[in-house]
Amino acid sequence: GSTLEKNWTEIVHSTSTMSKTQRHQQEALWEFVHTELAYINKLIVIRDLVIAALSNLHRNGFLLEVTPELLFSNLPSIIAAHQLFWQEVIYPMLQEVRRTGMPFDPQRLRSGCMQFPQRFSCYQHYCWEEENSLEFARRQMESNPHFLIFIQWVETHPQSQRMRLGDMQAKPHQRITKYPLLLKSVLQSTQDSQVQQTLRAMLSSVNSFLESINDYLKLKDEELALSISAQRVDGYEVEGINEEIDKFVREFCQFDLTSPIRGVGPGVVRKLLLEESLKIRGRKDSKLEVVALLFSDVLLMTKFQKKGERLKVVRPPLALDRTFCLALRDGCSFVLVEVGELRSVMNVYVFAASTPESCSTWVSTIQQAKETLSRWRETENTRI
Repeated sequence: GSTLEKNWTEIVHSTSTMSKTQRHQQEALWEFVHTELAYINKLIVIRDLVIAALSNLHRNGFLLEVTPELLFSNLPSIIAAHQLFWQEVIYPMLQEVRRTGMPFDPQRLRSGCMQFPQRFSCYQHYCWEEENSLEFARRQMESNPHFLIFIQWVETHPQSQRMRLGDMQAKPHQRITKYPLLLKSVLQSTQDSQVQQTLRAMLSSVNSFLESINDYLKLKDEELALSISAQRVDGYEVEGINEEIDKFVREFCQFDLTSPIRGVGPGVVRKLLLEESLKIRGRKDSKLEVVALLFSDVLLMTKFQKKGERLKVVRPPLALDRTFCLALRDGCSFVLVEVGELRSVMNVYVFAASTPESCSTWVSTIQQAKETLSRWRETENTRI
C-alpha cells in the first residue's frame, strides 16, 4: 500500500455529480491520506539513507561519537507507529474507495484519531529530545570535519529529496502538529451533522493529545530546572555532637530538594520562585547575610561555600504551609513566623531586603505561593 494515485478523482466515481462542498471534503481527506504516506516515505529515507549509512561508518570505525539516537532520538518507534497507523486505519479506507468507487468516508478515521494517545505516545520522548538533537548536530557541524563531510554527502544524495539535516530532525514535530489542521479542513467541508459530531470528537482527541505532549515537555523542563537547583544546594546539617549521634541523624535526615511536594499530585514539580540576597536581623543589630531561595513549598536560607558557586543551607528549611508573613512598617523588612504543633511558635525570622520594591515582591510572592500550594492540595484531596 505504499503507492498512491495522483488524485482522488481517479478512484472516486461520482465526482461529476458532487457539490462543491463535497468535492472540498474529498480533497481534504485526500490531503490527509497523501501527506501521511509522503511523511512515512520521508522517515523511511532518513532510516534507510542517513541512519543506515551512519551504522555502516560505525562498522568501519568512523564517526563513533555520533549515534543515530543523538541525531534522531527514538525515530524508529515513530516510523513503526505511523506504519501501523497506515496499515490499520488509512490503507483500509483507501482500499474500500478503490474497490467500490464510493467517496472517502471521514468516519473511517474515527478509531485511529481517538487512539492518538496510545498510538503516538513515542512523540513525547522525541519532542523532549528534539532541541538536544538539533544542538548536538549544530555543535558537530562546527567542530567535527568528518561529520560535516557525512552530512554534505547525505544532503546532496539523490535519495534525500533535497532535505537538509535540520528538516529531517524537525519532520516529526511538524507532522504531529498538522493533524488538527487536516481534520479542521475536513470538518469545514462536511455537511452531515452526525459526521460533524464525529469529526469534532476526533479533533478534540487529537488536540488533547497535543496538549498532553506540551504538559509532558513542561513537566520535564520543570524537573530539569529543579535538578539544576538541587545540584548547587547542599542541605542543612547538624553535626559534631559525637560520632554515634551524627550517624543516627544521617540515617533519617537526607536533604533532597527533588523529593515530591507533600500532599499534591505527581504532576506538580517544586519551582524556584525567587532568589535574592537578604539580611536576617538578629538581636542587638546583628545581621546575617543569606541567599534566600523561595520554592513552591519551602524557603531555604543559604550561604555561598568558600569554593565555587555551591550554596549550603544554614538554617532549617521553612515549610510555607506552617509559615506566616507580614511586611513591617519600615517598608524594607518582613517577618516570617513558623508555627508548630499546638500552634506553638517554632521560629521567627526578620528579613531585611535591599529596597522597598524587593521587600514587597517577597511578601506578595510568599503569599501567592502559600495560596497556590493550598489550591494544589485541595485539588489532590478531591481527586482522591
